[in-house]
Amino acid sequence: MSFSDRDLAELSAWAQDRDDRTVRLRILQDAAVGLSVSESARVLGVSRPTVTAWRQRYAAHGLAGLEHRPRSGRPARIDEADVVAATLAGPPPPQQLWSARALADHLGLSHTALGKVWQRWQVRPTATDAPLVLPVDPPLACHRPQLLAAGSSAEGTAFMVICEAGPSSHPRIGAATAEERRMRYAALTAVMRRTQPGDADQVPVPGAKRSLNQPTWGPDGRGSVPGMSVPALPPSFAVRWSARRLHVITWGDTAVPAGLPGTTRQHTAPAAMSWAATVCLLAQLELQHQPQSARVALDSLADAARGLSKSSQGSPFWWLREARQEAAVRRRTVHRAFDQLALGSYNEKLVIESIRVRGSLSRVEIAERTGLTPQAVSRITRNLLTTGFLVEEERRSTGKGKPRVPLKLRPDAACAIGIHVDPEKITHVLVDLCGNVRFRESLAVTAQSDPQSCMEWMAATTAQAIEAAGPLGAKLLGVGVAAPGPLDVHEGVLLNPPLWAGWGEVPLRAELSRILNLPVLLEKDATAAAIGEQWLGAGESSTDFVYLYLGAGAGSGAFLNGDVYRGASGNAGEFGELTAYALDRMTPEGGPEMVPECAPMSAVVARAASAGLNAADGEVKYDAVCVAAANGDPRAVDAIRDVARVLAQGAVAMTDLYDTDLMIVGGPAVPPEVAELYLAEISAAVNRFPMARRVRTVRVTYSTLSASAAAVGAAAGVFHMAFAPRLRTHSGASV
Repeated sequence: MSFSDRDLAELSAWAQDRDDRTVRLRILQDAAVGLSVSESARVLGVSRPTVTAWRQRYAAHGLAGLEHRPRSGRPARIDEADVVAATLAGPPPPQQLWSARALADHLGLSHTALGKVWQRWQVRPTATDAPLVLPVDPPLACHRPQLLAAGSSAEGTAFMVICEAGPSSHPRIGAATAEERRMRYAALTAVMRRTQPGDADQVPVPGAKRSLNQPTWGPDGRGSVPGMSVPALPPSFAVRWSARRLHVITWGDTAVPAGLPGTTRQHTAPAAMSWAATVCLLAQLELQHQPQSARVALDSLADAARGLSKSSQGSPFWWLREARQEAAVRRRTVHRAFDQLALGSYNEKLVIESIRVRGSLSRVEIAERTGLTPQAVSRITRNLLTTGFLVEEERRSTGKGKPRVPLKLRPDAACAIGIHVDPEKITHVLVDLCGNVRFRESLAVTAQSDPQSCMEWMAATTAQAIEAAGPLGAKLLGVGVAAPGPLDVHEGVLLNPPLWAGWGEVPLRAELSRILNLPVLLEKDATAAAIGEQWLGAGESSTDFVYLYLGAGAGSGAFLNGDVYRGASGNAGEFGELTAYALDRMTPEGGPEMVPECAPMSAVVARAASAGLNAADGEVKYDAVCVAAANGDPRAVDAIRDVARVLAQGAVAMTDLYDTDLMIVGGPAVPPEVAELYLAEISAAVNRFPMARRVRTVRVTYSTLSASAAAVGAAAGVFHMAFAPRLRTHSGASV
């Protein structure tokens, strides 16, 4: 390859002040002086195919051949924070960790590009506790980060304030499952994108510093940006966090916000690391290490982002982690001990319950929380260790005295089967004592599916699950069944469910117990979902909450005063009728009408189809509408929002009825890609319309169990019946 002096001059001018073109220029300069491909690759530290490719492109197309040409289907730019957040969120089941090749294919990146991102951020997918290094200037290692404040504007300015949380004296409790991390990542990403600065990635003007609009301070010490109701950094911020080393990261040419402690260290983010994706990334890290406080803070962050409606997009966004948000993670009330000798079993359950709630406790802490004497705790824990329900962890020092030995539940100490009977699909799971799903299977249900064949499938699948579980299968406590109402839980009979009238009255509990030769517990599906969330999900730290279950129908379950509320017949929480009353939709006789939107999946499909959304095979399905909504199709988005607004009115009535400050939304109708559409409408309604809105803020959060809530909750119901301390048993179990 020959080069004239003019060619070399053109190449030098082409690459001037462009770092991304330096390697290509050097490759051709090496060719001009006669270096071989191998020698040039060795000197420059690149591969031989890279040297060959750029030489050939220049020979064929001149300078035009040296321009970057992204591969078809791959993004020209990579948001590195988004790539790392997706890495931490993890792959769909049954895989546990992303391989580099699988994640690259999933994100549409080259394997080489992904490897470089992982290298820059020091990502090790197999070492989930290893700290990340944010490639800011100067670099920032994050192990247990907490997001304290964040802000952005349409002009391209953005910042966030973080600190490193100290190690807790307790091990992590209520750990976020991989499924929860994926769902929260998808939901938070969807809502945070609307707050992304408009031109944060533009090349800054040298020497210019653009400042975010500073807040106006009120007499209460709180501030707000004009046009926004979100609290900004108050003067007390520095005092509150004075014991922590704070870091502020800025994007674009953002000035450091006022009110930060003087010891705060400033970092500048590169253009390849967007602000919104970095917020979602820190959410992933915080969920790993401080899951309970993170859930509350991240729900607050999502609510603040929802405040930027379409009409206000472009307004400044400010969010502050307030002290009252941390207080929302309340210590769950644990039953106190009874002294009667006849209640030894009760006190054993009391110990199991207290350990389950906290994740692990020492014997001293168990005595403090339950009111049992140290001698009683020692005797009970010794028995539970002997029988294999508990296991000791590594001793931890408390500074004085003998190191304490934490006790925790053994996952393989017991298991339960959960079956969700739904008009569209029957889901079957086997869950261990710590909530891990060890087996999962499902059966599509059609109009021709009869009760007997479905129960035979349940029996065969139960045998398969027990066999697959190995030694754990021998410790099966029972089978929980979740089904749509109305039910007769005393007799264990399905009573002509509205969306499944073809089944008539089915003695499901008795028949299934006879076939399986196992104890069977029958629950309403929404009630089972509430039990599952309290035992294994987002409701574990709350004594009072409502679960809004959206699937083929809409129902609700409630946990009140620390226990599930079933009502006299087990049919509490009939959401459809309450929604009809809230909307004043009455029959000529004066009773509540059937509200079409309370069958959300079919209602959404009908609205989307009437708006002109079509399917290739002519039949619009709910999954397809959700995909279209996730891709921004206004017909699908409007259909879901319209149905969500109707459901939100029923949620308002439910909030007023139970006076709770936590509402969990989940079910098959709320997949991650459209969860934000439902949560936004419901959260706005339950905080605007209820009578007690001035004294009660309702936190609306996404179910950690979501589509699996009823099935996993049915299994959790077996654990709840077996281990929750109470003086009476639930009548829904077969005898």
